[in-house]
Amino acid sequence: MKEPNLDQKLIAAYDKMMARVAKLLDTAEQQALPVLQKNIEKAKHQAIELKEITQEEAEKLASYVRRDLHDAAEYLEETGDELSSWFSFDLELVEERILDVFAKVADKTRLELAQLKAQAKRSEEYHTGEITSIGTLACKACDTLVHFKKTGRIPPCPKCHKTAFVRTPRQ
Repeated sequence: MKEPNLDQKLIAAYDKMMARVAKLLDTAEQQALPVLQKNIEKAKHQAIELKEITQEEAEKLASYVRRDLHDAAEYLEETGDELSSWFSFDLELVEERILDVFAKVADKTRLELAQLKAQAKRSEEYHTGEITSIGTLACKACDTLVHFKKTGRIPPCPKCHKTAFVRTPRQ
């Protein structure tokens, strides 16, 4: 099991990486997906340069940021629903700062995905030990829901202890 200090470090680094991506996207409206990837890379390298996390940790967190943004943006694009339905719980429980950053980046990502809709669909599976942002995951084995009201490490399923999950939009 990971040390609590490492978890807190990775969770804080995930939130900082997401905020950096949002800041970079603010400088250029209507960007294409390759620019989003470039901005995630910039945020990742900045975290490494500032010695917030290691190269290996940064690689993992960047993939988690990419996964969460694509998942939210794809949901928004396909359903036209509000971001709150993707989170699958009351937004009043979410820290406003985190919600603002996530919503801003997810909306811009949604626009970018709309431009590149023909690209192959990416994996939507989440695994124990990975870091994810706000929202709800469902265990692939037993459908038990795990709610994230802030960025955190994905635990094993509290019911069946399996380790694979999918994002579940609000019903």
